[in-house]
Amino acid sequence: MDPYLGDEKAGGSSFDPLELLRLFWRRKWLFIIPFILCLTMAWVAIKVMTPIFFSAGQIRVVHETTNSRLISDGGSRYGRYRNMDHDTMVNIETIVTGPKFLEQVVRELDLHQMWMGIESTAPGTAGAVSPREASAVRSAARALQRRIRVDQDGTHLFSLGIRDPNPQTAFALARVVLDKFLEEERANRMAPRTTTRDFLENQREIYQEDLDSAETALTEYQREMLSASLAGNPINYQNLTAAETALNRLREQFVSGDVNEISRLERQAQNVLPTLPPVTTFSQNTEIVPVFRELTDLEFDRHLSGGMSAGSRGFDQQNELGSLRLHLSSLIEGQLQRLYPQMGQIDRGKVAGYFYFMIYRQIHQRIIDRLNQNITEFRDFTTMQPEQSAELTRLQNDVTSARDMLAQIEREITQQTMSLEASLSEIGYRIEVRKDPTLPRSPIEPNKVKLAFMGFILSVALGGGLVVLAILLDRSFNSVPEIERVLGLPVIGTLPVIQDDHFERRRKLRFLKWISIVVMILAVAAVGLLVVYPRLS
Repeated sequence: MDPYLGDEKAGGSSFDPLELLRLFWRRKWLFIIPFILCLTMAWVAIKVMTPIFFSAGQIRVVHETTNSRLISDGGSRYGRYRNMDHDTMVNIETIVTGPKFLEQVVRELDLHQMWMGIESTAPGTAGAVSPREASAVRSAARALQRRIRVDQDGTHLFSLGIRDPNPQTAFALARVVLDKFLEEERANRMAPRTTTRDFLENQREIYQEDLDSAETALTEYQREMLSASLAGNPINYQNLTAAETALNRLREQFVSGDVNEISRLERQAQNVLPTLPPVTTFSQNTEIVPVFRELTDLEFDRHLSGGMSAGSRGFDQQNELGSLRLHLSSLIEGQLQRLYPQMGQIDRGKVAGYFYFMIYRQIHQRIIDRLNQNITEFRDFTTMQPEQSAELTRLQNDVTSARDMLAQIEREITQQTMSLEASLSEIGYRIEVRKDPTLPRSPIEPNKVKLAFMGFILSVALGGGLVVLAILLDRSFNSVPEIERVLGLPVIGTLPVIQDDHFERRRKLRFLKWISIVVMILAVAAVGLLVVYPRLS
């Protein structure tokens, strides 16, 4: 057991604030000098630091709750808004810090020439970029990346800004970076759909070539190998059933269905005009004959296909057929007006209805004759030449299959086009600029209040730390009671300090030691205030 420890406790040693204050006051210069120097250093940092201006724009990401079914919406996979905003933040940073994005901005604004002093490639040498210029562009891109700041201002709110010593440069760069980001982000969203549609377009060209080849093969086979009886015959295995059904329906209507209607219309016409002119007066009219032929061809195609075709082609065919019918009716009424100018409008309409029906009956008669002839020729051909008939059927099946494939891929292209147009209108996901970048009026760095506070805290910490360190390292006795308490021996006398060379050397050595410690600590403070702080800010 240490004998001195018991004596120290017995002496009733306790914390004495006055004694601590006296110890601190004896070393007051160790606190005052670093305190003044640190404050001075903070003031110097405020004066010598290059002012940094910041210009930023704010964007808002809107996630619609109702979306088109054609658009794949990823918002439903997020459980919380913060997860959605985290992914959005990552996407923004990925785009604006990408080397390709940064180099595009650098080349567009010639930042490598402004910051690195490298001239751009001479005109007329597009694509021939010198290694020195390429290196300057990459260096300028890295410098631009260090100046970009992306922050989240709130739920679905993000800011995208630029820090630069020149306020004009900061403002211009912020505008360009924000605009380029919006273009790049939209391009990234459009790329998958555009790629899919381009792929479908290429496939449609291939299917169109297959259809053209199949139709060419069918046409050549019909022209070169088949008998002349089938040249121009529209009947094949695909439409044979529809043609026979249409033929039976037209025959039944022609023989029995039209009889009552003819009697009714004839009575109405004879009440107006007892002696009716022959139908050939109208059907052989030079103005009506071309319309008669066109109607015959259109009606034949309609009955052969089993009705109007689907889609835009069927709609156009129906419009054309309706227009020709109206034109035929107006021509008949015009002819009646020339033959019987005294006839009234209502009476002329009754007579015109009768002749219109009779002319259309002639059209049906021609369609019946044509269908019957084509069906008979096709059946005779298939009966007499089974091998050629089988080859003809195969070629016709190839044409039908190619048409079906082309129609299917056209429907898919239409769907992708609708999806792309919906994405262009940004249904379900939209980025809107909430605030445009503005020209900064005052610098954000150096922050005088922040630097002054840091200097004050650092000066107090350094000064107080030096004093505490000096007290801890001081192993000398400061008073007679302290000697008696520690050593346990009575003091019988004291001697004055003898100022000889030994003590003088010791004093100078101690002074140099503390000066070195102060210089080292101040060097650390200078690095923190003048180097580390600007980089962190």
